[in-house]
Amino acid sequence: MTGEQSTIQSCFDESIDIHHIFPQKWCMEHGVEPKRCDSIINKTPLTARTNRSIGGRAPSEYLERMTKDGVLGEALDSYLRSHLIDPQRLWSDNFESSFEARQAALLDNTRSAMGEPITADDVEEPETSPIEYELVQEDSLASEDTPG
Repeated sequence: MTGEQSTIQSCFDESIDIHHIFPQKWCMEHGVEPKRCDSIINKTPLTARTNRSIGGRAPSEYLERMTKDGVLGEALDSYLRSHLIDPQRLWSDNFESSFEARQAALLDNTRSAMGEPITADDVEEPETSPIEYELVQEDSLASEDTPG
């Protein structure tokens, strides 16, 4: 939410962890398979504060809330892009479109870092999720009244 660059120190100071982009609660309510919901493609590093502001809400709802809390639209879009998230797809609450775009962006990033070709076919998808939906702390901490 702040756009501050992450450092080793801020990871400890700000309780940065890997959290869902489309929250588990939202995914469960919209029929998204647990293995896709819990995929690294649907996760990104976030501070505990940002994660609490997301709660189990739809992306369009938590993004709107962030703008009401003073995060400028252009800045917010820039923050999302820095996580390889397409802002327009996220605002539309379209999990499949967002998932596919982020998967392609992550593959491109990996391809660039490795200096070798890699495709989605090279990446094995697990047969099943290691756990069924177990609404974790990130989706149960926030309420509608939690400040962002």
